[in-house]
Amino acid sequence: MGNFGNEYVANLQIALPLAVAIIFLLIIFGYFYNRLMDSLNGKEHSSLYVAGGVIITVGAAALISWKSALLFTVLFILDGIFMIAGEFKRTEKKHRSSPRRKRMPYVANGLLDEAKMAITEARNRLGKGIKNGGVTSEDLHVIEHELNTVNLKILEVQHIQVNEK
Repeated sequence: MGNFGNEYVANLQIALPLAVAIIFLLIIFGYFYNRLMDSLNGKEHSSLYVAGGVIITVGAAALISWKSALLFTVLFILDGIFMIAGEFKRTEKKHRSSPRRKRMPYVANGLLDEAKMAITEARNRLGKGIKNGGVTSEDLHVIEHELNTVNLKILEVQHIQVNEK
């Protein structure tokens, strides 16, 4: 190793256990870091997470030779800065081209649930009438009422959307 390695690395009694420990810890780190990446599900700016992983690896290499770690840090910065900047640019372009949908307020979700229940009741009443051999005027009245309820709930949801803008 000569002068390029850290002083204690020249001693094989220290260098060999250190190398084994570094390899073992980097394998564990790689496994859990990959699980972190999986949990992100392709969220934006993954290049920063990659850069974080590289920093950990270079830090582990610094235990053997801080000079080589410094050299590789500079090299990774020189080629990685363009990758990170390009990823930020692509992410920004993707966000501009696909606007986000706003989450509906809880009131609107409640109204839509009421409309869904009214449709289900109308469908059940119609199915029961057909099964019994004919739809009665009472069934038609209930179905009309439920469909009017659906219409009113949809109008209320539209009113909520207009007021939020």
